[in-house]
Amino acid sequence: MMSRRNAPEAPSEEGAPAWMNTYGDMVTLLLTFFVLLFTVSTIDAQKWQEIVQSFTGQRIVAIAPLDPGEPQEGDADLVRSRTPPPTPEPTPFNIEKDKDDFSKLFQSIKIHIVSNSLDAQLNVHRENQVIILHITESALFDSGKDAIRQDARELLSNIVEIFDEYEGAIELIQIEGHTDNVPIHSARFESNWELSTSRAVKVVKYFLEHSSIEPMKYAASGYGEYRPIAANDSEEGKAKNRRVDFVIRELVA
Repeated sequence: MMSRRNAPEAPSEEGAPAWMNTYGDMVTLLLTFFVLLFTVSTIDAQKWQEIVQSFTGQRIVAIAPLDPGEPQEGDADLVRSRTPPPTPEPTPFNIEKDKDDFSKLFQSIKIHIVSNSLDAQLNVHRENQVIILHITESALFDSGKDAIRQDARELLSNIVEIFDEYEGAIELIQIEGHTDNVPIHSARFESNWELSTSRAVKVVKYFLEHSSIEPMKYAASGYGEYRPIAANDSEEGKAKNRRVDFVIRELVA
């Protein structure tokens, strides 16, 4: 009787060999292990910058530190790149200095009047943010004329120097012409309006020619006899009303 021969093994199903399943499980476990190590580790920011720069040729700016803890010593560049430079504060308008200069302007005019014995021709006073300087007609003009006398030019030049020194504290210099109530009828002036206005304009023109103050800071006006500072019932009162006023307004913020 013939012996039975061993039956051949049945061919396995088509596909990857059985050992690949074991190999795949091992790779998956290793990947999981390295991911876990990555998540619990810290990355030196400086080295990370160097690695990225070596590949891309560009330097990255981090929005937040990679490590939630305090930046390490090697992270100095990262901290500097993340922190914007301080914005310089704008220089405030120095109101106190300007107020002080306006006070000095007032004092300088007073000292000039006293030291040169000009009390009979010039008078100055202050009303809050306004300085008013009165100059009598006789100090500047001949009666009924609008031409500045030659001997009055030195007086105006001294005033110009004081104004120039404190120009930064001045907003406006309003030059006003005033007369008494005696009517004028001449070939040149039909009324005190024309005379007072022309005198104010002549003084402004003198200041524009000799002062460094911007022209926009000057103004001229004439009021005739309608803004007296004394009664017109005496020669003394009329003499006070015939004048040129410098109304100086303080520059404020």
